Amino acid sequence: MTEAPDLAVPAFEASRVNQTFAGVGAALGLVVWFFAFTFPLGLASSIVTRSHPRLGLFLGFVAMLMVVPGVLWVATSAWGKQWRKALPLAPVSWRILVWTSLCILAFIPLVVAWALALDRTIGLPVLPNPLSSVGVLGLVLGAPIAEEVLCRGYGLARIRELAGDRRALLYSALVFALLHGSWVKLPSTFAFGLFLGWLVLRAGSLWPALLGHFTNNGAVFVLSRLGPGPSLDAKHAPWSLILTLVAASLACLALLWSPQVRGRISELRASS
Repeated sequence: MTEAPDLAVPAFEASRVNQTFAGVGAALGLVVWFFAFTFPLGLASSIVTRSHPRLGLFLGFVAMLMVVPGVLWVATSAWGKQWRKALPLAPVSWRILVWTSLCILAFIPLVVAWALALDRTIGLPVLPNPLSSVGVLGLVLGAPIAEEVLCRGYGLARIRELAGDRRALLYSALVFALLHGSWVKLPSTFAFGLFLGWLVLRAGSLWPALLGHFTNNGAVFVLSRLGPGPSLDAKHAPWSLILTLVAASLACLALLWSPQVRGRISELRASS
């Protein structure tokens, strides 16, 4: 009697499937943790804002900060005495911090051009001013701290442990993009998350990601003060302006990512 052929899945394939499911589960957990930690004070903020706007915005800011102790509690449950893996704050050189900020500033015109092009071609819904919903503290401080500790701190380390570097980078960036809740912003926030995650993996520290996020949101604050967002009045933006923004942004990014520039920064010398 002949034996039936062995139909078992090869070990390496099973391992990849297990890693994928483990990484996706950890990524979904980040979404759950974010809303669980921010919900109580976030709900209070939405109620109080109706009668006391400033107090409501402050409660919203504190709600975002509640992500930090929440994440550290989850990290302690997962790693015990090694909970500091969720908060890698090793010092980095000033060069990588300056380079990070310059990259973010060079990327912003590309994001603006994307919004202008979309509004010019298909039209966009009126996007709310972020200051009206989270305030200055929430935009410039609360959101960067909460999102970096969650996505590039605990999230990146946990998914990396379960599923490897590449999946950790992709899944944490996708969660970061989805948490912003806008299909218009999805491509730019995903690319932004990939860049910040790459920085943390390369430098072994959360500081570049924090500074990069502060820089980005600070620029958003400045632009909001200068006038309405591009989606509000961009239907007649000339294509020459859009293409100029794209060209300028790509030229600056190419310069910053050139071997001549990155080669001067010890943390970035290895090829990416």
